[in-house]
Amino acid sequence: MKGFHISNSLIKIFFFVYVIVIISIMVFTINTEDIKAPALIFGIEIDKVVHFIVFLPYPFLLWLAFNKRFTRHRKLFLRFLIPMNGLLFAIITELLQSLNPSRDFDFFDILANILSIIFASMVLNVIHFINDRSR
Repeated sequence: MKGFHISNSLIKIFFFVYVIVIISIMVFTINTEDIKAPALIFGIEIDKVVHFIVFLPYPFLLWLAFNKRFTRHRKLFLRFLIPMNGLLFAIITELLQSLNPSRDFDFFDILANILSIIFASMVLNVIHFINDRSR
């Protein structure tokens, strides 16, 4: 039981480090001029693809970090709290980015963040549904 407590604590620490890193990336200036990357991937701006990828782990990490607290209200946590928390996080981080004069606020960045949160939340719900049905 002690090992479970330690691993659960490590997951929570990892989740909070992830959140701090994302906020730091959005707030501080990052020099990307030296990065050689294509402008588009599958016809989508690379910046939007990066936003999508960066926010993809959020619902999974939130689930892993706090699912034990919501055992009685698991469906509420999965279907409402995780997506809404993720959407707020996605919007707030983009608004924080606008506080840095060398960064730009972009509605399409928010859209990429939101689509990532919605996609990951749907995948998480499907995984949970399949897991419940196999029991």
